[in-house]
Amino acid sequence: MIIEQQAKELSSEVTEVATKVEIYCPNCSRDVDEAELIAKRCNDCDADLSEPEQHVAVAVTSVPVIGITW
Repeated sequence: MIIEQQAKELSSEVTEVATKVEIYCPNCSRDVDEAELIAKRCNDCDADLSEPEQHVAVAVTSVPVIGITW
């Protein structure tokens, strides 16, 4: 299962970054779906999914520093 969230500007000073979370079975490393997560059981190997393996990617953007040099 892949859950993606696009970046959002919450205010002129705050931006919520874009994220991507991939959820896998910790036993067989297969991509699991929502039904398997709800049942907390992998359909392929019958492993417990109460603590699935997660790969998280965060998109980081730079914010220019504004300053005055005298």
